Amino acid sequence: MADEPLLDAKDFLTEQHLRIIQSIIDLQMALSAAEFMSEVCNEDRLTRVIRRRHRCFEDAAVIAYGRAFTDSKGLVAFSFKLLKFKPTPIQQELHERLLDRRKKVVAHSDAERQRILFQTEKFEADTATVMLPHIDSDDALHFFDDRMMLIEWLGLLIKKASSVIFEVVQGKPPMRFLRDYKFPIST
Repeated sequence: MADEPLLDAKDFLTEQHLRIIQSIIDLQMALSAAEFMSEVCNEDRLTRVIRRRHRCFEDAAVIAYGRAFTDSKGLVAFSFKLLKFKPTPIQQELHERLLDRRKKVVAHSDAERQRILFQTEKFEADTATVMLPHIDSDDALHFFDDRMMLIEWLGLLIKKASSVIFEVVQGKPPMRFLRDYKFPIST
């Protein structure tokens, strides 16, 4: 068996399967970011710097999650249908919140979702008056209260997607697939 040559996985995997594989990678990234975000307890008093650090994890989770469900050049669309799975209403609501947050806040800066403060303070110094600008923004953790539900949701999606791929490769010979932009295959 060890000497059996690897077959090109393209002979067995459809574009839908390749999209599921890419989505597993994206969802694993989202899960890791959500778990990093969860290192903070509800009772912890956070400095602004620490809160922003965890906001970076949350934003990374939202981006990676959205990447799995966003149309991509060269990949078919990923959907629950590919997983033969229908989310519960609560799961569907979380899914929609994640995609909405990605679309309107994390990947873009829609005016309707902005939370910024700009003000100036006047300082008198000898014979000069100086106006000092001050900028503040919302760096709250939007999914913090739902972080355990988010982690469970991501784990469930990874499990569903992995099960689809597991079933596809059963009974097939050993195979390999490589798509790497750093190593283009010339035809």
